[in-house]
Amino acid sequence: MSSLKISLVLALSICVISCASSRTKVEKKQAENFKDQYERALVAMNYNLVDQAITHLNNAISMAPDYYPSYYLLGVVYTQKMDYSEAAAAFEKSLELKPDNSEARIRLGDVYRRLDLPDKAEEEYKKAYAIDKSSMASFNLAVLYYEKKKLDEALDYVRRSIQQDSRSVQAYNLQGVILNQRGQHPEAIASFQYALTIEPNNMSTAVNLAVAYINNKDYDKANEILQRILPHAQDQELKDRINEYLEKIKRLKRLKRKASFGG
Repeated sequence: MSSLKISLVLALSICVISCASSRTKVEKKQAENFKDQYERALVAMNYNLVDQAITHLNNAISMAPDYYPSYYLLGVVYTQKMDYSEAAAAFEKSLELKPDNSEARIRLGDVYRRLDLPDKAEEEYKKAYAIDKSSMASFNLAVLYYEKKKLDEALDYVRRSIQQDSRSVQAYNLQGVILNQRGQHPEAIASFQYALTIEPNNMSTAVNLAVAYINNKDYDKANEILQRILPHAQDQELKDRINEYLEKIKRLKRLKRKASFGG
C-alpha cells in the first residue's frame, strides 16, 4: 500500500512538472509570436505599409493584450492614416496600461486637437508636462494657447520649452510670433534672429523676421530680407506672400515720404 502511494505521488509530481514545463513552452512561444508580429509592424511602417502594420499590431495585441507599446504604435499608425478616432482609442488604451508615458500623452493631445477637442488636448499636454517637463509638451501648450489667443499663457509655455531645449528653432519662431502679436517688435526681431543663427535657411522664420521689421517701421531691413529670400522660395504660395509684403513695403514707404513732406 505504501509502495502504491509513493508511486502515485511520484506520478503526480511528474505530471505537475511536465504540465508546468508545457505551459512555459506555450507562453514562451506566444511571447515570441507577439514580438514577431510587433517587429513585423515596425518593418511595415518603415515601408509606409500602414494597413499591414495595423494587421500585425492587432495580431500582437490578441496574443499579448497588456503590452502597451503595441497600442502606442497602433495609435501612431492610425495617426499617419489620419484616422484620428481610432488613433485616440489606441493611445488611450496604451495610457491605461502605462499612465506615465509622456510621449503617448503628447500624441494623444495632438490627436484630440485634430478632432477639435482643444480642452482635452490641453489636459493631455499638461499631464505630459507634469511627468517630465518635456519641451515638446510645453511647446504644444504654447501653440494651443496661441490658437486660443491667450498670449500670456502661450508666451509662458514657449519660454519653458526654450529652457528645456535652447536649440529649438520652432520654439524661438513661435516666441517671435507671440511677441509680434503683443506689439513687442524689437523682442520679436531678436527671437527670429536667434532662430536664424540655428537654422539660417529657414524661410518661414526669415519671412516672420521681415514682418516684425515692417511692424517696427524698419522697411529697408524688411525689404532687404524679402528680396534676398524671394529667389529661393520654391512654394508658389510663399512667393505670393513675399511679393505681397514687398508691395506693402512700397506703399508704406510712399506714405512715410508723404508724411515727412507734410503731404
